[in-house]
Amino acid sequence: MQRQGGAIAVLGLSLLLAALFLAQPAGLVRWQEAVFDRLIRALPRAAVADPVVVVDIGALDEAGRPWDRVATARLMVRVAQAQPKVVGVDMVFSGACDDPANAALAHAFAQAPTVLGFLLTDAPTPPLPGSNLAVAEGAALWRAAGAEGPCAAFAVVAAGVASVALPGDADARVRRLPVGVVVAGVAYPSLPVEVARRAAGFGPALAGPDWLRLGPQMFPAEAGSLRFVPTGPEVWAARRVAAEDVLTGTGAHLSGAVVLIGSSLPQRGGLRPTAVSPVAPSVQITADLIEGLQAGRVPQRPDFSPMLEAGFVLLAGFLGLGLMRRSTPGRGAATGMAAVALWGAVGAIAYISGGWLFDPLGPALATAAVLLLALLGKAVTAARAERALRLRMGQVLPPALVSRIAAQPALMRLEGEAREVTALFTDIEGFSLATRALGPRDLVAALDAYFTLTCAIVLKHGGMVDKLVGDSIHALFNAPLDQPDHAEAALACAAELITATEAFRAGQGGFGRTRIGIETGQAVLGDVGFGGKIDYTAHGDAVNLAARLQDANKSFGTQICIGPGTAARVGTLRPLGEAEIRSFGRLAVFTLP
Repeated sequence: MQRQGGAIAVLGLSLLLAALFLAQPAGLVRWQEAVFDRLIRALPRAAVADPVVVVDIGALDEAGRPWDRVATARLMVRVAQAQPKVVGVDMVFSGACDDPANAALAHAFAQAPTVLGFLLTDAPTPPLPGSNLAVAEGAALWRAAGAEGPCAAFAVVAAGVASVALPGDADARVRRLPVGVVVAGVAYPSLPVEVARRAAGFGPALAGPDWLRLGPQMFPAEAGSLRFVPTGPEVWAARRVAAEDVLTGTGAHLSGAVVLIGSSLPQRGGLRPTAVSPVAPSVQITADLIEGLQAGRVPQRPDFSPMLEAGFVLLAGFLGLGLMRRSTPGRGAATGMAAVALWGAVGAIAYISGGWLFDPLGPALATAAVLLLALLGKAVTAARAERALRLRMGQVLPPALVSRIAAQPALMRLEGEAREVTALFTDIEGFSLATRALGPRDLVAALDAYFTLTCAIVLKHGGMVDKLVGDSIHALFNAPLDQPDHAEAALACAAELITATEAFRAGQGGFGRTRIGIETGQAVLGDVGFGGKIDYTAHGDAVNLAARLQDANKSFGTQICIGPGTAARVGTLRPLGEAEIRSFGRLAVFTLP
């Protein structure tokens, strides 16, 4: 009876774990993405034939004046004189379309094959000119009602226009970029796709249900998106040339290069979190995918991956039954270790040889769980060693994360839902002074360290980093998992953030105090975009009020400003009085005691 019960347990666990990998619940997907982040970073980048040069626009031009469109026109002329293969502009030149400087800038855009970027909007707009993306039946593209595109004078002289949208996953990290988008019924490529196409001299790109064709090359697309291999500051520095250096003639040689023009300044809104850095410049992310397309290989998660991973776990169940019947504990343990190592090797080799992403760790841990359970079942048949063996095997069960997901795979839900959350917004006081005092490279490095510190504190207290915008953190508590006492957790997080950031700025220099706004209330949460791969975010009065309260610290001279919703749930706060909050009227506000 004990042997029969052990066999049922082994098969039951293997079936449960196999079903988990086959169903791909949101929690497991997020965990696997973190594993893929490390796998991709551990292997060398593919070599490319054409160099990608990033021309980084700073706050000032070569004469020390604030950067403007006149400076951009001079820069474009300099770049065009070098005769690059193609120029991609990771900026949106909308607004001020009647500026007298636009004539010179439009003339400059026409001097080289230039691709201009645009953003997506919810407001309907007419289609933009210059679409270079064909769409096959069943293609999965992100759709929008309209776009914030370049001024007409720029669009008509450019070689083309392309989307510069950088969607993030549920943890806000950018891991993949859209193949293209559909605006007002017209398909447009993304900036990296269009720049890579023009650099190679191919005809229009073709987007299919799960692939992208560039000339003779086929690339796998996941829900209309392409993965990229993220890089860090060392690679960025090797690619980068300052725009003011190009204007003075001391910059890198651009002849025959693929040139991207953008900015790493946080106030220009171009910083995004990736697997390598919480503040990666969007123009560098674009360069990462262009290099992958040029090399002819991008990472991919094949559709059959969950079936393969589940099948391996099922095989582990049958192997476990064989161990229970015929093997000694020592031989069984050696066999189990060999099976775990085999799957890990399969995951590594698959990525090295074809860029395929199979989870190298999850099925290995699941296999270890099944085999350990089988060995435990065999051990309990020995009466004298039963209790000791149970204790020993219980000490080497799988990690808690795997056990939790296996027991409750539906814990993490990213579909739309209404729930109470506590929103926490931060901002750095006087940050514009730091941007002028520090150069672009030093500023990005300082922000990298700042966000590494502060985001770790948010995660430590159970919060979710919703977004990083400029120098600000938007965090949510009680999302996407249920979090008891989320208001208290947010307050404890705020207190630790103030302590940590005060110590940070004392050693860093140039950074002002961190200000925080907190409010609790109902919000609507869910994925926004195509296929749940664009952005997990929250909408509601509590979220908007937290942002306003952060700014209200200026009026009270405080660093933490807390709204009435949070105060009603905690009740141990110090009142600050009433404040006039834009869009909310006069409200009672509080701070920590």
